[in-house]
Amino acid sequence: MSHQVIQFHLILASKAQQQLNELSPQDRKQYHKAFQILTESGPAYRSLRTHRYRYKGGDIWGSSASMAKRFFWQYAENKSIIVTSLDSH
Repeated sequence: MSHQVIQFHLILASKAQQQLNELSPQDRKQYHKAFQILTESGPAYRSLRTHRYRYKGGDIWGSSASMAKRFFWQYAENKSIIVTSLDSH
């Protein structure tokens, strides 16, 4: 049995948690799987299709939970990632 090492600690901002709570169980499952990949493998994992967006306040990152579902996050101290919001298109 393989054991994955946690590389990042994931924190959901209140907005992201509220958005997640409003989704169907199937949609929540897709986001949770992407969050697990992010914490275990890091943002460079190919299926996450992570992109950096620069703005005046710093960088925000966007990663994919599926072809139509994305989530946005920022690095925090001590190898933590704060998921700020969810999006679908």
